[in-house]
Amino acid sequence: MKRKTIEVTLTMEKYVAHPYWPEREFVIRMQKDSGMNRQKSEEKRQAALKAQVEKSGFTLDDYRAAEAKARREWYRAGDKDDGNIIIPRHQLAGALVETVGRVPKALRGKFDKDSFRHFVQIGDFTTGKKQADGVYSRYVKLETSNMRSHQTNEYLEDFAATGEVSIPDDVKSEDVQRLFAHAIGTIGVGACRKMGFGRGEILAWEEVE
Repeated sequence: MKRKTIEVTLTMEKYVAHPYWPEREFVIRMQKDSGMNRQKSEEKRQAALKAQVEKSGFTLDDYRAAEAKARREWYRAGDKDDGNIIIPRHQLAGALVETVGRVPKALRGKFDKDSFRHFVQIGDFTTGKKQADGVYSRYVKLETSNMRSHQTNEYLEDFAATGEVSIPDDVKSEDVQRLFAHAIGTIGVGACRKMGFGRGEILAWEEVE
């Protein structure tokens, strides 16, 4: 299947990534399985955690290293701690698939949720930024109770992000562009979308020779 490449530049108002790293899953599992949060003193909490970590075949140093990685706020080029911040392909693809599932057939055309990723292949979009522009704080309701948890996330604002989109030769570029514009303008990309993050516009959409 012959394909054509489109270079895309987005202008984004605000963006929160909030990655869910494998290390975060590991930290949550160790804390839950250890029962540390049921202990009444910090000493007992740490003892329970240490016992569970070692029982699972790891050391406390392994756990602390995983904790540090789990706190990373951004996806970065080359997975380097000082690399340029990127909007990862899976977040962009997710926004587009959600768009295909919501919009009328007149807008989604030949695409459906199951086949979209096959036809439209998206790369990571680089922002050129290495540091956040601010911190967004809010209280989030817990799923299992009416209690609120205070959460914070770093965010970027007023920036351009550039990447490439690959589509089959028999797919019209403008059809994909309309979907992309709707996804970025209405659905949003990344986290905190209900709070207005992850929205933007297409600044440039050009086929690469």
